[in-house]
Amino acid sequence: MKYIFGISALAIAAMQGAHAISKPTGKFSFQPSTITVGESSTLRWYVVNATSCKNQWGTEIGTSGSYTTTPSVGTTEYQFTCTGSGGRAAFKARRVVKPRPLPKASFAYHPRTAEVGTPITLKWSTEHATSCKNPWGTEVGTSGRYTFTSNRSGTVSYQFTCTGPGGNTKTTASYTLTPVSKPIISNLKYTPNTAYLGQRQTLKFSYSHASKCYAYNSEGDEIVYYEGAQKSGNYSWTSERRTNLVDNYELKVFCEGKGGTTQSVTNYSVSENPTVTSLRHAFKARALHNWVNNIHCNTPVTIDGRVHNVCDVKNMYNAWLGIDGLLDLYLASGDSSLAELALQISEKYRSTGQDKNADGYLDWFSTPLFYHNGNMYDHDHYEWRAGAGVARTIAVILDDPQLSSLHSRAKSLQVFAEQHIWRKWYAKYGQFSNLKVTHFIGRVGTIALFLNKHSSDPTLKNQYQSFIKNRGQVLKDSLEHITTNGANAYNIRCYAPAGGVAQDCASNSLPVGGTIDVSHAGDTVAFIVEAYLAGGFGVFDLQDMMRLSNTVTQLIISDLDQRFRSNVCSIDACSKNRGSDPYYRNIGAYQSQWAKLAQFDKTLLDIYLYWLSTQNINVTPRSAPEIFIDHSQSLPGGYSTPNILGNIALAVARTQ
Repeated sequence: MKYIFGISALAIAAMQGAHAISKPTGKFSFQPSTITVGESSTLRWYVVNATSCKNQWGTEIGTSGSYTTTPSVGTTEYQFTCTGSGGRAAFKARRVVKPRPLPKASFAYHPRTAEVGTPITLKWSTEHATSCKNPWGTEVGTSGRYTFTSNRSGTVSYQFTCTGPGGNTKTTASYTLTPVSKPIISNLKYTPNTAYLGQRQTLKFSYSHASKCYAYNSEGDEIVYYEGAQKSGNYSWTSERRTNLVDNYELKVFCEGKGGTTQSVTNYSVSENPTVTSLRHAFKARALHNWVNNIHCNTPVTIDGRVHNVCDVKNMYNAWLGIDGLLDLYLASGDSSLAELALQISEKYRSTGQDKNADGYLDWFSTPLFYHNGNMYDHDHYEWRAGAGVARTIAVILDDPQLSSLHSRAKSLQVFAEQHIWRKWYAKYGQFSNLKVTHFIGRVGTIALFLNKHSSDPTLKNQYQSFIKNRGQVLKDSLEHITTNGANAYNIRCYAPAGGVAQDCASNSLPVGGTIDVSHAGDTVAFIVEAYLAGGFGVFDLQDMMRLSNTVTQLIISDLDQRFRSNVCSIDACSKNRGSDPYYRNIGAYQSQWAKLAQFDKTLLDIYLYWLSTQNINVTPRSAPEIFIDHSQSLPGGYSTPNILGNIALAVARTQ
């Protein structure tokens, strides 16, 4: 080991390492480092282990200090060098100087589009602006609002100039004024347009661009419907019950607004409530003398290549409706000629019967069923419907002492009906004991109901009453209680419950599943009503009448415009889903037997009376009665078309 002055070389090296000198350290920075032109920024620095510091231009600046400047726009990076015993170190500092921002300005008119005369408001706000001027050089401030009106139509644009430290900004705002709209009156009408005495009417219309709407009454006094700020709206007013006949009242409605005055016209009329007398006149105007001649035995039918003239039960099948109307109108008016005509039709039917197979029972041909299945005679339900008309004719005549001159003929007809209608199908064919089709039960039930009244045969009377009670209960079980929309109504199914489930009829022809049997509901309703009027037989009660009435008011008739033009349905969708088949589309609603229910429900009677009054049937002899059903839907012989007159007449008579 080498020693120097008594100290080893290793120790000397260690001492030298412990006292090594560091390079300069520290920081150069601008505060703040980002400014806007015109603002000041200060360079600050402090360095240790340095004996001198120079900027990038070589100027000595010392090892610490500060220097404030107000620089121009731009980004600059400065370099510094500091020197000390430990060596040299380089430093940097960066400064960003941004230009002054241009002014931002928002000028807008509210509303942008309006009618002439509408208040328009100009609103504006700015940023980085010290002043703003309009197109005419007037100072308007850097924010504000200004409201004005103008009577000139068209689009107007204005340019505004805003100035700030960063310069000038121009912005444009525009608005459009349209000519003032003339008031509009739309959908002005009375509903119903024609009322009958005691009914109310509702006046409705819509208006727009109006500040006043009015009319004048019959005394010339102004009636104001609306007055206020110009706007659009609706008006509705319902009259008191009409007490005066009005042939045609014209109402002129005026609406005023900034755009002028508009006029619109509507009218209404008030007709006399149809009476039994007017209904009778309208009924008899239907050329009823042809009804008897329609029952004949010269319908040409081709059988086995040869044409035969046959006694077609189809005509009497349709005549049932005519007979029922004749009898109801007789009961209402006391016009015995109507009962006489019903008797003549029934007798004519009897005279066309032929015992084709020598079994002691008369037979009738049926053209529809022959062409359907080729069977020539004994067409059950066709004969049953005819028999229903015959049986009711007998009962109504024998019930009334005022018709004593017709009693002997009616008694003879009773003998015919019991043998060739009841015994034929009850005894020979045994078809009455297990009927499930509801309108078949209705047809046979009507036969049993009216033959029972004057039968002298105890065995037959027992059969009649048993059928009414037993099959009547089966029929009632098929009345599906409908509560849709609170209807409390009945859906009459085509088939009585089989295994606890009621079935529909002709469903392929109907637009909505679960619909009432539109083709034959009248047969069913007629039996139920007449059975109830005869005491109900422990089956039918007043609740049944009201629910069936609701079937019309809540389900068949959907609204004012669609009255008697809707499907007969258990759901309200039917009025919007008419099928293509005209028979199934409308005839159920027109079937007059529904009108029998009007004698139990004043609301339903009002509906029928309104319908009849708007058809001019009460005007005699000024014009002929209107045809209520399209010719395409009138059944052969014309029996069904006027039938409703008789049913309604009886309802009027029984509710007065």
